[in-house]
Amino acid sequence: MAGSIFPSFTTSLCALQLIFLSALLPFDLSAQQIKLPEIGGSGAASVTPTEEYKTGQAVVRNIRRAGGVLDDPLIHEYINNLGYSLIANSDSTMKNFYFFMVNDSQINAFALPGGFIGVNYGLLLATESESELASVLAHEIAHITQRHYARAFERGKKSNIPAMAALIAAIILGGRNYQVGEAALATMTARSIQNKLDFTRANEKEADYIGIGLLSASGYDPFAMANFFEKLAKNSRLYGESAPEFLRTHPVTKNRIADARNRARTMPRHPQKNEKTYLLIRSRLRVLTSHDKRKTLAYFRKNLAAKEYLDLDAENYGYALSLIENKKFERARKVLNRLLQTEPHRIAYLLAQASLETHAQNYKKAEDIFKNSLALYPDNLPFTQNYAQMLLQAHHYKHARQILRDYLRTDRTEPTLYKLLAEAENKLGHRADANAARGEYYYLNGQPHKALNQLQDALKTKGLSFYNSARIESRIQQMRQNLALLNEILKK
Repeated sequence: MAGSIFPSFTTSLCALQLIFLSALLPFDLSAQQIKLPEIGGSGAASVTPTEEYKTGQAVVRNIRRAGGVLDDPLIHEYINNLGYSLIANSDSTMKNFYFFMVNDSQINAFALPGGFIGVNYGLLLATESESELASVLAHEIAHITQRHYARAFERGKKSNIPAMAALIAAIILGGRNYQVGEAALATMTARSIQNKLDFTRANEKEADYIGIGLLSASGYDPFAMANFFEKLAKNSRLYGESAPEFLRTHPVTKNRIADARNRARTMPRHPQKNEKTYLLIRSRLRVLTSHDKRKTLAYFRKNLAAKEYLDLDAENYGYALSLIENKKFERARKVLNRLLQTEPHRIAYLLAQASLETHAQNYKKAEDIFKNSLALYPDNLPFTQNYAQMLLQAHHYKHARQILRDYLRTDRTEPTLYKLLAEAENKLGHRADANAARGEYYYLNGQPHKALNQLQDALKTKGLSFYNSARIESRIQQMRQNLALLNEILKK
């Protein structure tokens, strides 16, 4: 189950510690083109919250570019809802966060400057309750609200930020060519850089302390953090040198676990939350990240027959998704119908039902499901994205363009929507609009030069209206200003 249908994205320990610095190289460079200056020059100054946000935002774009974000809108919505349920109970004035699922089977999670938090799907599958998953998010949220990255910058004033940025860019842009990343590491004293920017033990203790308070205030089990740490520590001896990245970046000691338990004892206990959505997402991840569709189907069949599962409905949901992947539509339809009888408005079930009819090319049935679902859940990202994909598959390009444009008026952060819009505009013969949408897609995926080229091509379209010309020119200016700001951060 540890495979993935998406391009692989694995980073070294040093990369995870310094990945935020990759944002400081806004240009499209190949790893071989990057020059790595010597370490030692002074240049890292304190960064403002705005600079932290711009840096973190650019890092996420680069992670997307490397194929590192697991692009599933239902999972994206879940991890953000969970994160914001914790933030709602934080005493911090910082309330803008962005959570994303990383396409990596390794057990890890990390915080980036500016409120960006990545969680490997491998970590979610390693948890056995939503409280355990929430404990990791709460810990990472605390790193950000306490501005531990800003403190790390201050401690590392004598380190050369361009050198570290080049290192991470080399690793990320090297993609699957791991020799490129290793060569970059070999040219630098990576461990000395890591030591300068690692979160200190005091930072980790502070993040644990605040995170456990967030857990309790949000209605989760305050002992979940200690329990999850203890579980990882007990299993660590089985990993040997290949211990999970989370254990390397978040060292777990007996004292740390004891401190977490002592802190939890001071917190009120709550009745266990309904974890159905969490359990459904676990099953969905198992299907989405599987290399072998047949083995995954056999996995769910075996568990159901042996009654080995955390939740029957969640196991049946995973079974239904796996049946769809294996084109066993009639059986999948029966399983989903049973699930919908008990919870007719459950988003995961309705989305699976629409996906089934789309895969079976029953486009009219699929469209009815999407329309009814969007009436229940207006502006819902999972329904909107999958509806647009279905309409494109059914050659209903004008309708697809309309629902995508309507949604993008309120949420302009999801690159896949721009990719779908570019396809719809292209099919309709709208060259300038297709170029503009493609430019937004490239920009959100960390390819600013390609983005600018697309927008400049859009300006060359014959017959372009004054309004559209002004709109595209304004967007070009915005992108160039963002790149200039990143260059200013680089010079610090």
